Amino acid sequence: MKKNSISIIDEGYFLLNENQTFRFDKEVAKKFLENIQFPIIVLDTEFFNHSHDSGEYEKTLFTETQKDLVYVIQYSFAKSLKEISYRDNHKAIKSITIKRGHNEPNYDFHDQYSKMITSFLNMCRNKDIRTIVCAGASNDVKIINQWINDNKKIFARKPLSMAFYNKDKKELNANYFDIYEILENAFSFSNTNSEGNEFYNPNNLPPGKQSSEMIALTSSKKFFDWFEVIDDNILKDEDDEIRNMCKIAYSFYACPKDKKISFDQYKSMNKTIKKVVDHCYNDVLKVLIFLDFVFQFTALPYAKNSYIKK
Repeated sequence: MKKNSISIIDEGYFLLNENQTFRFDKEVAKKFLENIQFPIIVLDTEFFNHSHDSGEYEKTLFTETQKDLVYVIQYSFAKSLKEISYRDNHKAIKSITIKRGHNEPNYDFHDQYSKMITSFLNMCRNKDIRTIVCAGASNDVKIINQWINDNKKIFARKPLSMAFYNKDKKELNANYFDIYEILENAFSFSNTNSEGNEFYNPNNLPPGKQSSEMIALTSSKKFFDWFEVIDDNILKDEDDEIRNMCKIAYSFYACPKDKKISFDQYKSMNKTIKKVVDHCYNDVLKVLIFLDFVFQFTALPYAKNSYIKK
């Protein structure tokens, strides 16, 4: 969101422009924030599965035991919300990506995949990460839970702080926090865009918890669409639909080693992988911006809140 752009109407009630207002209950937000144990890793992954397979190759990468295969991880560590709020977040995001050279003779997807998992889990263990923070965490956490349970030997000497034993499932699970808990419960928004038109079909969104005449937003995309402006254009450009890019990515990684492709085709497919990396980067950055926004509205006086007009 744009800094120095929000006016105060009343306590917990704010004006973005002449057509848009929102409410924020900082006490509700604080209760949810108490569930975050630091240090954290803010995370987003991109993966493919059978739904991305067009059937062009006889042998598939996915199996019955590994149905969702991650090929991009974007992540950012943080020791506190204050750290997130005061640092340059677009420089605080790192990436792990499975790579493939042009007609690479020794390419082995599953070997790289195994190394990526080991690297990720060791990194979380060594950084003493206690919580994974995501936007819509179900898919990411399901995959990481499998990684943890398939690689318990890694933690024989030094435990993984972000993992706990789930007695009901009788397995290790990752401790995670979904920012949508705060978005859907602590915020309410006018159902208007900056021009005063309807922002979204109200029948497809729940009413706001702070006002039944307002709406709750159910995704980070809707949250940023409602505010419209991202400060300083720090998000990377995105033009392609992620599902189609994942289909291309699957074709790129699943192509048999003995099937030669032209360098132009390779460049085109590799360019798609880079676009996926950018998409994943943006998703992590949005979580960081959201956490900064929530921190400033819960922990700082209005005089020090950089989003409030002075």
